[in-house]
Amino acid sequence: MKRFLWPAAALACLLAFTACGGKKSAESEAEEFRKELTKEDTTQMLALCDDCMKTLKDGRIDEALSRLYTYNDSTETVTPISEAKRAELKRTFRLFPVLGYEMDYYSFNSQGQNDVKYNIRFFEKTDSADTAPNTIGFMFNPVKVDGQWYLCIKEADQEFDRARNR
Repeated sequence: MKRFLWPAAALACLLAFTACGGKKSAESEAEEFRKELTKEDTTQMLALCDDCMKTLKDGRIDEALSRLYTYNDSTETVTPISEAKRAELKRTFRLFPVLGYEMDYYSFNSQGQNDVKYNIRFFEKTDSADTAPNTIGFMFNPVKVDGQWYLCIKEADQEFDRARNR
């Protein structure tokens, strides 16, 4: 019996190490993705986001929405946002027009999960004692596919950089 116990234990350990070694942690994937990025990537990604926000501020909602995509993580592909999403966002930006905006932060996490958070001012305060919030948060999920950056919308159910999102 002891003769079979040692090889069985060795095999179990080998399988455990192999299983653990084959999976990359989210942190190591993020680190690997970040190492591949250049300053030009950051510049391009932020320019896409800022240009879209400027277009929204200028009241050209349809033009801004035509630049937005949806990312499919399983196929690593992008497609233009759906008509339903376009209508939802158009309604949102009509109710909460972009009068001003400020970038809160950006964070690179992986090919398909990145954060660019803006605070959008949608009405001007006329009374300094007014404590009602006049900003909403809005997040992009810029993704890089085949060497090109695409501007996707961060959905509520998507992961985000919790350490950066206050």
